[in-house]
Amino acid sequence: MNEQRPTGRPSLSAESTALQSPSDHDLRVACYCEENAWRVAYRHLHSNSGDNRDWKYYIVFISNNHKACPMFMQRAIPKDDPREYVCWDYHVIVMRSAVQYNIERTIVSEILDVDTWVTPYPTPLSKYLDESFPHATDPNLNKQYLPLFNVVRAEDFIKDFYSDRMHMFKNGEWNSPPPEYPPIMNGLKMDGNDSQERHELTGSNLDSYISMSGEGKCVFTLAEMYERSTDSNKKEWTECS
Repeated sequence: MNEQRPTGRPSLSAESTALQSPSDHDLRVACYCEENAWRVAYRHLHSNSGDNRDWKYYIVFISNNHKACPMFMQRAIPKDDPREYVCWDYHVIVMRSAVQYNIERTIVSEILDVDTWVTPYPTPLSKYLDESFPHATDPNLNKQYLPLFNVVRAEDFIKDFYSDRMHMFKNGEWNSPPPEYPPIMNGLKMDGNDSQERHELTGSNLDSYISMSGEGKCVFTLAEMYERSTDSNKKEWTECS
């Protein structure tokens, strides 16, 4: 017997729900961080926030070669217990950067993660790293659990990403209830499937983003992310080294 997968309500879309949401946090669907990040980025790129800074937006995949990445201050755990953490196989957030001029030209970066308890929102990059990965300074930590960060231009991710969510659908049941709108299949439609309705398409390129290896990727260590979070940073995120 073939598994029947729910496809969402065709009258909705990731795009329409992103633009109609009153806030970034109202877009959150637990355990679908890649789609949360997709819609948060889409919302900011296609609406007027009133911020006069020229922000550049990125999608950041957080994982490591063992797909075991401890993170603190995640909404998957109670806010009142700072000792608790989640060990994600991957997590996805939005990052934005802008040029600022003090004495000289530097790059400032902020994190937009609707799955974190860390405040304020958006969060300065250094603060987000401090509170999400406090264990990283433990000398006894097995270094294989340190995070890596795959940074992708948000415009490219919005255009190229697709997922039928089947990594969350096992034995005829969802591991966690999916969003109400149909799966995001934009990237697959760009590959020559324009004649099919989005909710009829299947497949996923999610793993290609989770992987921290591959030609042309901008992958950073935690130490390198901290270097880019300083007040003296002058490098754009598209400068991978």
